[in-house]
Order: sequence, then C-alpha cells, then structure tokens
Amino acid sequence: MTTHTRSAAVATGAVFGRLSLLDRFLPLWIFLAMAAGVLLGAIFPGIQDAFDSLRIDTVSFPITIGLLWMMYPVLAKVKYEEMGRLRGQGRLFGVSILQNWIIGPVLMTALT
Repeated sequence: MTTHTRSAAVATGAVFGRLSLLDRFLPLWIFLAMAAGVLLGAIFPGIQDAFDSLRIDTVSFPITIGLLWMMYPVLAKVKYEEMGRLRGQGRLFGVSILQNWIIGPVLMTALT
C-alpha cells in the first residue's frame, strides 16, 4: 500500500467515524424499508388499490408524503442526535410545525 492510498484510507475512516448511526447504516435502512414494503404487499394484496385510490390526478399522495418525509430532514439539516433536547419544548415545536407545514404552504399557494 502506497503512502497516498494509506492516507486516503485513514481519511475515509475518519469521515466514517464522524457519521451518525443513521448515516452509517443508511443503505441497510433503505433495504429494510423496501423489504417491509414488499412484505406489506404480500400480506395485504389489496393495499395497492387502497394506495391507488389516494392518487391526485397522476400524483400518488402516499409517495409524495413519503418523499417529503425522506427529503425534508436532509434539506433542513436536521441533527437527530440533538432531538433529545426538544423534550420540554412541545409548544415551541408545535408552533414551528404549524408555521412551516400549514401556514407557510397555504400562504404560498394563496400568493401564486
């Protein structure tokens, strides 16, 4: 192993060590979610029709909610390791959710 590849391996290990538990095992979580979806479809064969009934024109509402749920924390740079500090901040958290998920979208829709 050359000095360059050794230092690259050490740098990669340092970066991996700084990742949170969620980030380290992200591929595992994705595969588990996919397996859960396949299992859910096998156990409840009519679930596809139920999800299709929640379609708005050509957009699947459950898929939309899932994508927002998945992308929002990354875009907002949510630090999961600090979520414990929210205990006792229920009112502040509730006002934030109200402003960001209800008032903001309604206002933006009304302005367009």
